Parts: sequence; C-alpha cells; structure tokens
Amino acid sequence: MITPGRGLVGVATGCVALLTGCTYPGHTEAARARPADTALSASDVGEMQRSAFVTGCGGTSAGWQATAVVSNRDAVEHRYLVVISFMTPESTDLGRTRTEVTVAPGATQDFTTETRLDPVTRPQTVRCVLRGVEQL
Repeated sequence: MITPGRGLVGVATGCVALLTGCTYPGHTEAARARPADTALSASDVGEMQRSAFVTGCGGTSAGWQATAVVSNRDAVEHRYLVVISFMTPESTDLGRTRTEVTVAPGATQDFTTETRLDPVTRPQTVRCVLRGVEQL
C-alpha cells in the first residue's frame, strides 16, 4: 500500500524531472530545449528530423565522409543546418560537422560532409550519426 506522503513525493519528483529536463552521458547541445521565443512544437521538430537522413558513411584518404539528404516539404525554399557526428563503435566522438543545405520547395537535396581523421590512427569502423537538423 502506498502511503499518502510517498505518492506526493513521486509526483513532485516527476514534476522536477519534467521542469529540469533529463540528462544522460553524451547529452549534446543540439538536443537541449530552445528558448521559449524560438520554441518549435514537437511535431515541427519531428518533421525536420524525418526530413534528413544519412545515406552513406565511409573512409577517404583524408578522413571520413558522410553523405546525406535533406527534404523540404514546404512550398518555399528553406536553408537547413545539419549536424553529423563521426563516432567509434563505442560511441566516442571523433569529429562533428555542421553543414548548411539550401533546398528548393518540395525537393530533396543530397550533400556530402567530411571530417579529417588520420588514416593510420583512426578506427577501422566509424559511424556517421545525424545529430540535428535546424531550419535557418
């Protein structure tokens, strides 16, 4: 049986977690909430996340390269800032790129971004992880 005092503590703890946000190791700046004056609705953020995808990830002579696409579902041209992390299989961040992509109305634009990694010391496997998409 739950005593009345314990139920209140649980509610208060849940409210504090909602107000302060949850954090975890690897929490990045891109995942933090925006200030209230530029807040996006959850559906807007979800829509932008679904409109960008990493389509390829591979080594180059100078480092590692990611290819990706951004789709613009609106009737006007938009610019997007896309952040991609290059990570080891153990999730160590080796590098991060920020790429601006302009996409025509109703179109999909592909792009390539690269980070320099020493081919001798870099891991054999590097993952390209989409970290964020922001409409500029």
